[in-house]
Amino acid sequence: MSVHEQFADNLSLYALGALRGEERQAIETHLKECSACRQELQKLRGDLALLAFSASGPRPPARSQGRLVAAITKEPRRVHLRQRSRRTWWNALGWAAALVAIAIGVSLRLENSALRRRVAELETSSSKQDQQLLEAKQLLAALSSPDAAHFTLVAGKTPPQPQGKAIYVRDSGTLVFLASNLPAIPPKKAYELWLIPTSGAAIPAGLFKPDTRGAAAIIHPPLPTGVEAKAFAITVEPEAGSSAPTSQPIMVGTRS
Repeated sequence: MSVHEQFADNLSLYALGALRGEERQAIETHLKECSACRQELQKLRGDLALLAFSASGPRPPARSQGRLVAAITKEPRRVHLRQRSRRTWWNALGWAAALVAIAIGVSLRLENSALRRRVAELETSSSKQDQQLLEAKQLLAALSSPDAAHFTLVAGKTPPQPQGKAIYVRDSGTLVFLASNLPAIPPKKAYELWLIPTSGAAIPAGLFKPDTRGAAAIIHPPLPTGVEAKAFAITVEPEAGSSAPTSQPIMVGTRS
């Protein structure tokens, strides 16, 4: 036999943590002196670890379960106490396995949530890039279109002279507006650009506020197509805009 007969019965119980008192002290003293028993104890503990996680993981080798069962059945004494101790030990390992599974599940859930956020960020970034590309194409098409009508909007003669340039394509309703040297706008107010058709009421064509240098730009989503523009004008309106001009135009431009 690979272990001393007098300690073989208690070795499996010691591996389970079920020995107490003098029996535990005796086997621990023997283990310090007996390498064969120490090796057998390591094998039993390895078998126990495999069996403990077999409920939620891969099945352990049949030889591991057989070795453990054979070692346990050699000890007939104090059956009720040892069964109770084994159940306590198994329950502890079961809870440990459950906690490991929960930790893994939480980690995977967090990684999945982070991945979803990253995908959403990339989708948002992609949408913004698509919008910028669309606006660039509209600007290029408006500037290069042979049908584009150019309107220059001017104010008084005091230098530097505020100026606006509107490029409008009637058939597509595309509008590009560029302004320079505009005075600062009062708080809670905004400049509003208007398309003045050859007939009918003025059409809102965009709100804007100049930067610190007095510059501004509008690339308006398509206006109503087919509208013949007689002029463009700028008024000062409430910050939210108006459906019709509420003040006299500060700049007006006709087709050049």
